[in-house]
Amino acid sequence: MNAGPSTTAAVVASTLLLLEDDPALAPLAFPEATPSVEAAVRHALPIVGRLLDTIPWPVLERAAHVAERLVSPGFVAHYALRKFAIRRALARETAAGCGQVVLVGAGFDMMAESLPAAATIVEVDHPATQRLRREAASSRAVTFVPLDLATGDLAAALDATAALDPAAATTFVAEGLLMYLARDRVEAILSALARGPGARTVILSIVTPDRAGKVRIHTQRRVVDWIMRWIDEPFVWGESATELVRTLEQHGFAVEELVTTMALRDELIAPDARRCLPRSPGEIVVVAKKRAA
Repeated sequence: MNAGPSTTAAVVASTLLLLEDDPALAPLAFPEATPSVEAAVRHALPIVGRLLDTIPWPVLERAAHVAERLVSPGFVAHYALRKFAIRRALARETAAGCGQVVLVGAGFDMMAESLPAAATIVEVDHPATQRLRREAASSRAVTFVPLDLATGDLAAALDATAALDPAAATTFVAEGLLMYLARDRVEAILSALARGPGARTVILSIVTPDRAGKVRIHTQRRVVDWIMRWIDEPFVWGESATELVRTLEQHGFAVEELVTTMALRDELIAPDARRCLPRSPGEIVVVAKKRAA
């Protein structure tokens, strides 16, 4: 796994800049976070900043959508819908009294901006990624925990985080993270979340293997597989939904909800605009609750 700031996290965050001008996807946008997302992307991918400063936005926007169709059709809609699914699940949890949210592998998309003002927010991420994220202005108070999730001890890091109250309910989110880690690291992280301070709910995004058994976004072209290997951020781990339920049960979690972005597309996007996500990318969002001891 890449030892520096996450390139893929910056690319994913950059897609959020395309939502507000898209009639089909604009309802999925969170405009309040856009300035912070743009600032973070500029820090992480300076070339994007130069393009934003020199090319008229409508031209750059059209070019981005052409590139999407060429390398990974539906990429923008998929990540917007994934983000929406997680925000909706988090809204349910905070409304039900969960006062602590831990974003594990938080990246650059400023999920914290959409959380209630009263929530305690902790972000855990690679120090290099987190340094760039912190340079982007944010209106939210966030406790930052620098940790290389490919090698570090998440359980110890959480236990040492003074901002977390073990007596308060906590929701842990790992979006766009686990697929980059080896199986043993995934197991270690799930174990840490299960016994983390105030653990009640986990919200995860998981990539399922494609028909050939490869862990990849099913709609992406082979060139994306090559690029991800070249930048040292390949997908490593994934499971089918059935296998995932068993894995989570082994760590003391009961799956409450499994959501696909195709199902969300059909729920939230008008039929004549559903071509924005032409087929399933093979990634699911899972919400699971810790079983009572």
